[in-house]
Amino acid sequence: MEITELFEFYFSQFQDIALAEENFRENMQQDPELKKHYKEWCDEMGYTERKGFKSYFMNKSDSENFWEAMYPNREELEEYDFDTK
Repeated sequence: MEITELFEFYFSQFQDIALAEENFRENMQQDPELKKHYKEWCDEMGYTERKGFKSYFMNKSDSENFWEAMYPNREELEEYDFDTK
């Protein structure tokens, strides 16, 4: 499972970012392999290990808000055929 899938899992379980992060970090303390993968992910993404979890959700939210602003009527977007054959 990818690290971001774990983030999503924890968030879906707790519906609170602080609580989800707390549980994720507790799990990392018990699982050195998870901690290693999280550190690698943070390094790749340019996040600090301290802020990586929250930064993921902040950036995800910003991205979703961008697309909603660009296409406020999703129905129009869904009808568009992106196939450029």
